[in-house]
Amino acid sequence: MSKFLVFNRPPTHHLKRDAATAKQAAAKCVSHFMKLGVMEQAQVFPIVGLKGYATLVDVKDHAHLKQILSGNPMGNEETYTVIALADLKD
Repeated sequence: MSKFLVFNRPPTHHLKRDAATAKQAAAKCVSHFMKLGVMEQAQVFPIVGLKGYATLVDVKDHAHLKQILSGNPMGNEETYTVIALADLKD
């Protein structure tokens, strides 16, 4: 298993969609990451003072990481920064 820290940032501009559609997209995004948390594949942390969140994911390979990121309903609107984390060994 490999760990990655992913910073998700929404776009800086307003999206051209009505409030109800935007609310639905945000709810689906939250649901996506909550499901990952239940499956113990990710932990999601809000970024204090900023829009966006940090996600700590534990995946088996890069394809699995890509699947998680592409499963985010707002993934095509957000910007990702992905940092690979090394396992700590004594």
